[in-house]
Amino acid sequence: MGAGGDIRARGDRTWRVGVRHPWDAGKLAWKLAVTDAAVATSGTYERGAHVMNPRTGRPAHFLRSVTVVGPDLTLADAYATAALAMDRDALTWLEKIATDGYESAAVTEDGRAFTSPGLPIAA
Repeated sequence: MGAGGDIRARGDRTWRVGVRHPWDAGKLAWKLAVTDAAVATSGTYERGAHVMNPRTGRPAHFLRSVTVVGPDLTLADAYATAALAMDRDALTWLEKIATDGYESAAVTEDGRAFTSPGLPIAA
């Protein structure tokens, strides 16, 4: 089940989920292996700078893509969008939500990639 590009993989089997590369639609940034989990991505590569930073009132511009993996699709989607809106504060905040079972991957506008330690990257 999915909302936009987000998915909720159910059951005991392992699902392989590709996360689109934020500059090349024909490539994957990450390949994930999830079991009974949700995967949500928010980014600027499809719709441009459409997420606003609430502190500045301007479009968020630090991150190009944020993917969040966790038990609930609604929260994973909200967390991915919130992180995108946070700009530079997002990376520290994403580390904190990992303690609640929401792992993440992020790509900055200048091409740096970050992942939380428990992100279920496929072998």
